[in-house]
Amino acid sequence: GNALGGQSGVMYGYGQEGDDVVGGGPFLKFSKHPTALVFHLLFKGLALFLYIFGDWFMSSFVLTFVLCIIFLAFDFWTTKNVSGRLLVGLRWWSYVKDDGSNEWVFESLEDMTDISAFDSRIFWGALYASPVVWSLLFVVGVLRLKFEYLPVVVAAVMMSGANVVGYYKCSNDASEKMQSLMEQGLRQGSVAALGNSRVMNWLLSAMITSGPNSNSN
Repeated sequence: GNALGGQSGVMYGYGQEGDDVVGGGPFLKFSKHPTALVFHLLFKGLALFLYIFGDWFMSSFVLTFVLCIIFLAFDFWTTKNVSGRLLVGLRWWSYVKDDGSNEWVFESLEDMTDISAFDSRIFWGALYASPVVWSLLFVVGVLRLKFEYLPVVVAAVMMSGANVVGYYKCSNDASEKMQSLMEQGLRQGSVAALGNSRVMNWLLSAMITSGPNSNSN
C-alpha cells in the first residue's frame, strides 16, 4: 500500500507487444497499441466536438446532452480500464470500505520497459489536457450564460479529474515500488556476495596479508 491507504499489486500478462495491432497512418505506426491509443483520444474528442458544435447540426438539446454524457462515460471507462493498462502499464480503482473510508488500489506492470515512450506521451498528454479544456469551457459557459450545458461540463471535469488523480497516485505508487525492488535487489546481492566463500576467503586473506606488510614497511 502507500501513505494514502492504497493497495498495490503487479499486473501480469498486460501490455505485451502486439496485443492489438491494427493498420494506421504514420501517426499510429509509432504505437505498440494503436487501437487503445485511438479510443483513448476518440471518446474525448467526440464529447468535446458534440459540446462545441452540436447545436450546428442537431436541433435537440436533450439528444446532444445525452450523447455528450454517454461519450464522457465511455471515455472514463476506457481510460480507467483499457488505455491506461495498455499504454502506460497502470491500472487503478477505488471502493468505499465498511467504515466509510475510501480505499485506493493500484496495479502496475512488473517490467515497464515494455511500455512505448510514444504511447506514454500521448496518454499522459491527453489525460492532463482533458480536465483543463473542460474547465476552460466551464468558464466560457458561465460568461456566455449557457447554464443549460454546465452539467455536462461539470460531469466532464469530475470524470476526467478522477482519472487524473487515480493515475497520478498509481504512477507514484509504481515508482515507489520500483525503487523498493531495486533497493531490495542491491541488499540481496550484497548479502549473496558476502556469503560467497570465495569472496570471504579473498577478503580475509587481503586483511591478513595487508596488516603485517604495512607494519613492516
